[in-house]
Amino acid sequence: MFTHNLHNFSELEDRIALLHMQQKEVNTSVVSLESQIRHLREMLKYAKQYQKNKIYDDHYKSSKDPDRYFRKYESQIILFAGAEHILQENGMDLKHLNTNKLQEQLSDLISQKKSLNTQYVSFKQEIKELELIHQNLSKYLKQDAPEIQRSSHNKLPSL
Repeated sequence: MFTHNLHNFSELEDRIALLHMQQKEVNTSVVSLESQIRHLREMLKYAKQYQKNKIYDDHYKSSKDPDRYFRKYESQIILFAGAEHILQENGMDLKHLNTNKLQEQLSDLISQKKSLNTQYVSFKQEIKELELIHQNLSKYLKQDAPEIQRSSHNKLPSL
């Protein structure tokens, strides 16, 4: 207990409760980050799709025979339109779309998640260690208590 700077049973229980709370907060943050990461990955996918197929849409709009061009490059034009629609729905600025910046944001979120996961594991290990100490102390105190009672019962009342 002293290695954890705990001086009594109450402090031990308080520390375990605090660690459980911190672990829960970290877990909530990780779940939130995972959601942001999924969303950003999806936006990055659509941004790349948008940029890759934009040239087909530009040529389609300026084509002398748009029907023929559309039939030839229908898949790319449809992929472009779908990506454009999704990106606009999510408030992305298509004129200043930068996949490198999105990739950097994704890397930052992944780094934050790794850091939080490390914290979570650290809390989990410390909780496990402190709960073992708590369990052992509880057993010791329960074991010690009957001996005190037995020794007081074995004494004969003085007359």
